[in-house]
Amino acid sequence: MASFLNGVNRLLRINNIIKGDDDNITTFDDTQHASDIELAQLAIQDELGEIVSERLIPYEKTSDSISLVTGTRTYSLASDFVRFFGYGTFYDATENVRIFQLKGGEEVLQVTDYSYTTSQGYPNWWYWDNTTTKSVGFYLVPSASLNGRSLSYDYEASVDVTTETDTLPFHNNEEYYAFIAMAARRFRFMLTDQEQGLLTQDATYNNAKARLYNFIRPTNPSQFYGFSYR
Repeated sequence: MASFLNGVNRLLRINNIIKGDDDNITTFDDTQHASDIELAQLAIQDELGEIVSERLIPYEKTSDSISLVTGTRTYSLASDFVRFFGYGTFYDATENVRIFQLKGGEEVLQVTDYSYTTSQGYPNWWYWDNTTTKSVGFYLVPSASLNGRSLSYDYEASVDVTTETDTLPFHNNEEYYAFIAMAARRFRFMLTDQEQGLLTQDATYNNAKARLYNFIRPTNPSQFYGFSYR
């Protein structure tokens, strides 16, 4: 599919920054359109963040696993982890059980089990470990018999783009064209210093967004509306 560089070129053409016989840019370091290229990158990145936050992109789902270590309470999640997919559980294939999130998190453990950081056993619950990285803690802390046990989890991976060759996360040209049409309007709002919140009132933006949603949704939209009588 299209690269980040392809997307920037299409966005710039939509906005007539490059047009006619002008050559496409070949690098983000191009000096002729430096400020517009930088703004175009920001528009695409912001628009990606917008649709990811709405859980629109369906194929960012992936899986990873952690390996338990005796006496180790906290574990880092995958470096591209954005959030859990679905309910957010860890699966222990050996025991065929799922470990769910502890309601109330670590704050509850602080008053229900004063030795929660050292109490060992089978980890029936997980909770967020609030550090500078995405990591979780387990209660109980894994005991010796669990050393090396693998726990898998499904999550939504980052689809952020940063370099020219990064691939924009779309299945086909129809999705890609609709997305760039949205990003092009965001670029225009940025360029003219308009409030980004007003994008929701922009007909061109809303039309492109509706097209993208229709293309990406995993089921066909209903062709019938209203009540059904039998």
